[in-house]
Amino acid sequence: SAAATAAAEAVPAIPDLRADDVVADQLPEDGWLKLARELMDQGELRLALRASYLAGLAHLGRRELISIARHKSNLDYERELRRRARSREELLSACDANLEAFERAWYGLHEVTRDILTAFNANLERIRAC
Repeated sequence: SAAATAAAEAVPAIPDLRADDVVADQLPEDGWLKLARELMDQGELRLALRASYLAGLAHLGRRELISIARHKSNLDYERELRRRARSREELLSACDANLEAFERAWYGLHEVTRDILTAFNANLERIRAC
């Protein structure tokens, strides 16, 4: 029956964005973006930024510009992207800006404002369009 088929489809669990072991391939790009919007609406701007960052990684992974792996660092992803997209300056500059914003907020504990998120998401749109 259709109900049994629908029940059998796996719904991905929402990853805990506070955990260190979150990996970009745990949700599809659109799943991360939906989560980011929900978190932004709840005022959880730092977590919304992380979800948006993971959406960007998921996007790059889907396009095979990086390969997602639990053991990789942001630096690993940056190096891999530079190798695979070396001539795509707009893509690289948008990714660099978002990496810097993410690392300042996530590791540097800088406050995340709506303006920072707006700029981040504008770069994410540039990345998706490149």
